[in-house]
Amino acid sequence: MGVQKYVGRLNELRRTCRRHSAFWVGLYGQLWVGAMESWTDLASALMQTKPNKLLYFQKGLRAMVLIQSAL
Repeated sequence: MGVQKYVGRLNELRRTCRRHSAFWVGLYGQLWVGAMESWTDLASALMQTKPNKLLYFQKGLRAMVLIQSAL
């Protein structure tokens, strides 16, 4: 079930990128996928304007696919 003793972000040494807890993704993942489906054209245009952030966009799209597969 993925039950954790404490639902929240752990403090990790030397971590530069913050990440959300599994609880946060469970709460807001469905809303995020719905918004992305509604705003696909705008999101694609914004992704093309920032090619240096492509790795982060790809990670986000991969997360969206995983969330959709769970729904």
